[in-house]
Amino acid sequence: MTRLLSRERINEIAVVSPLVMWLAIGIAGSGIRVAQLLASGAGFLLVFSQIGTTAFLSILIVLLVIRLPAARKAKGVMPKLAGMLGFLLPILVFALPRASQTHAMAIFSSAVVLVGIAASILSVSWLGRSFSVLPQARGLVTEGPYRLIRHPLYMAELCVLFGRILELSQPWSIIVMLTAIGIQITRMHFEEEVLLEEFPSYIHYKSRTARLIPGLF
Repeated sequence: MTRLLSRERINEIAVVSPLVMWLAIGIAGSGIRVAQLLASGAGFLLVFSQIGTTAFLSILIVLLVIRLPAARKAKGVMPKLAGMLGFLLPILVFALPRASQTHAMAIFSSAVVLVGIAASILSVSWLGRSFSVLPQARGLVTEGPYRLIRHPLYMAELCVLFGRILELSQPWSIIVMLTAIGIQITRMHFEEEVLLEEFPSYIHYKSRTARLIPGLF
């Protein structure tokens, strides 16, 4: 039996199948939203940010199915909790109360989301089969956007979230953003611990790169 059809591969696909289904629902909802935006004559930034979301979710499904087996996983409940919360928080934002936006603010928030989505797609494309939701070591990627910072995908996700929270009523926007930053920093900590244990060269990579913002953090 080939590696892609091995028992380990089948078991892993079964484990992530609920997440794949959740992403598929998100793709369907995003597709409906694109149709609604086109019908309403919405601005191209809003339409393209929604199309980008659809593309990003589609890429995630493919990577979840074809990714490499985990060479090492973070132990305990907290790493798993941080990984899932960090992944799901941007989706849960849609359930929170919305605020009325000026036309200028709507354009700005759509532009921020579009930039974040584009950066997310670029980051996961470089990650490829090393992609993981939970803190796990599947492969070490240090090229592309990962040459500049250690966690470009998390930075991109925070960018998307920042664009989304501009649509929220106060104080939800501040609460969500601070919560997201705290979760992502925790997620990075657990992920780096696993990568250090599995890849000795990671310590050199870590010494020459910032987590999120070169020269600051």
